[in-house]
Amino acid sequence: MATLSAVPEMYSCGHKLDDGEEQLGQLAPTDDAGAPREQLQARMAEDGYLFLRGCLDRDEVLAARRHVLEQLSKEGQLDPAAPLMEGVPKPGTKLFFHPELAQKNNPPLQHLLYHPEGRLMRFFSSFLGGDVLHFDFTWLRCISPGLGTPSHCDIVYMGRGTRKLYTAWTPLGDIDFQMGGLMILEGSHRNEQLQNTYGQRDVDAYCTNRPDDPAKEARGLNGWLSEDPNKIRRSLGGRWLTAEYAAGDVVIFCMDIVHGGMDNRSPRLRISSDSRYQLASEPADERWIGENPPGHSSAGKRGRIC
Repeated sequence: MATLSAVPEMYSCGHKLDDGEEQLGQLAPTDDAGAPREQLQARMAEDGYLFLRGCLDRDEVLAARRHVLEQLSKEGQLDPAAPLMEGVPKPGTKLFFHPELAQKNNPPLQHLLYHPEGRLMRFFSSFLGGDVLHFDFTWLRCISPGLGTPSHCDIVYMGRGTRKLYTAWTPLGDIDFQMGGLMILEGSHRNEQLQNTYGQRDVDAYCTNRPDDPAKEARGLNGWLSEDPNKIRRSLGGRWLTAEYAAGDVVIFCMDIVHGGMDNRSPRLRISSDSRYQLASEPADERWIGENPPGHSSAGKRGRIC
């Protein structure tokens, strides 16, 4: 793995990340995914994330990657001159968010993320200490060379159920610093002011007494904090933390931690999934549950008096 002194310049949303030991660092791996629940929960409370190297079976991850790429190839989205598993997009093709490639027509990915006896579900059963409910909607991203995802907290998108909900970010392939990947703002999950302001938002709530409220329309609000990651870091403190990832790695993080995606400065697609897990006994956000989850559509909107 490259040290910080050896990494290339890193960008998010077109902004070069401030570099220096006080601005940029690497995620700290969690040594043992099978550690006692209390120890893992203490680590989560302290860091806001668990970086589990080799948590998943690499061959299963690559099988899920292959299935996604085969679907993209059939759609004519890939460069036919490049090997399939390289994931090189056809010139002029721009891909980003493709949850349709993750649903029931992708058995390898469904098995990887949600099979009751799979490594990920068994981890969450141990970590949460009970029966696990996962969201039925899977966020799948196939990021073309270009800009990454702006920084945000997940709570504003899925906060109608328990706050003890966790995201599993799973790279479907190896991701080096040039390709970019997940970045997390150190300690931001402990920022009470952020939780009490931005963290109280619901991107699908709208004001019934304001006919022109943009949140009334599907995807009316994006929930981003800012497209400038340096501005966010300078405001909230901490360092941006990232890493080079391998197929089989998973980063699990809480709803209140600020995170985003770095820009993809490679010639290949960056493929990853976001899946969500909680105790089955706790309330769940109805937008992401069921055969056809409503998500951010008009059916997922909620009116209120402002």
